[in-house]
This record gives sequence, C-alpha cells and structure tokens, in this order.
Amino acid sequence: MSRPVATDAIVLTGVKETLSALKQFDKDAVKEFTRTLNSELNLAKKDAQGFVKADPPLSGWATQPARNPRTRGGAGWPAWDQSIIKAGIRVSKAERRVRADYTTSAGGLINESAAGAIYEVAGRRNRTGNFISNLDKKEGNASRLIWKSVDKNRDRIQKNIFEALEKAKETLRRNLINRSV
Repeated sequence: MSRPVATDAIVLTGVKETLSALKQFDKDAVKEFTRTLNSELNLAKKDAQGFVKADPPLSGWATQPARNPRTRGGAGWPAWDQSIIKAGIRVSKAERRVRADYTTSAGGLINESAAGAIYEVAGRRNRTGNFISNLDKKEGNASRLIWKSVDKNRDRIQKNIFEALEKAKETLRRNLINRSV
C-alpha cells in the first residue's frame, strides 16, 4: 500500500506584507495571527514526534553511535535514538530567501537529526536500492514523520491559518479605511 509523497507546501499570499503593515495599527491582531501559526506548527511538531518509534525501522539500523561518525559505508551511519530524533524535530520561523516564485516561509518544521532526516526522506528522489525498498515495505514511502503529520492535518492547518490571515487582512483594511476618513 503506497501513500502519495508530499510535495506541496501550504501557500498563502501577502502574509509578510499584511503583518508588517498591521503592526502599525493593531499589534494584538499580529499577535493573534502569530499565536495561530505557532499553535498549528506546534501541533504538527507534536504529531510528527509521535510517529517516531522506539525501535529502529529496520533491524540492521544501529542504536549505538558509530565510533567514527564521519566515515561512509555503514560505520558512520547515524544511530537510531528515539529521543534525539524527537528532539531534532523543531519549529522554524527563520525567514528564508525569497524563491523564484516570490514566496518565502512564514514557518515550518525541520528534522535536524541525521537519522530522522534519513528516515523522513529516504526514497523521495532515488527509488533504488535494498535500503529504500526494505524501508518502503516496512514503513511506507518517504514523508514518514513531518510530512506525514502535515498531510494528516492539512485541512485543519490550512483552514485555521487561512482564517487567521484573512482576519488580519480585514483588521488592516478597517484600519486603513479609518485612517483615510
């Protein structure tokens, strides 16, 4: 049973501009939007952390750190440690550079642990090799933690953040109209 691989981001337009302009009129409205965004990110983070199992997904995945972690060929493969993987899933509100489509990130989840990142995306681009096929058979296709959480909760996340942004935009419109009158 294969699950589609998540590739779509949730796209909202005018977030940065709206919040920047709104700060001049109503800081509480900006705080409310930020609170909603943080809440959704933290719920998705907690959900993604819940997908991390105590035991490694494959029997050959070491649970003890490698003696020389900078080597390849298995000796330097990152150890499976549930607590490190869970701690590596974090919320990021760092502003990224603007992409070619003129979008940037308002927030996201990052998997900073090496083992967690491998588990999350193994097989997303390259679909060959025993490791990928065994992992897919046992755990499903790529997008096993963060994207799985986002896919599962996409409708709620989109609805809540969209409504919070629309509310912020409406507050800005009212303030701009009142200012011009």
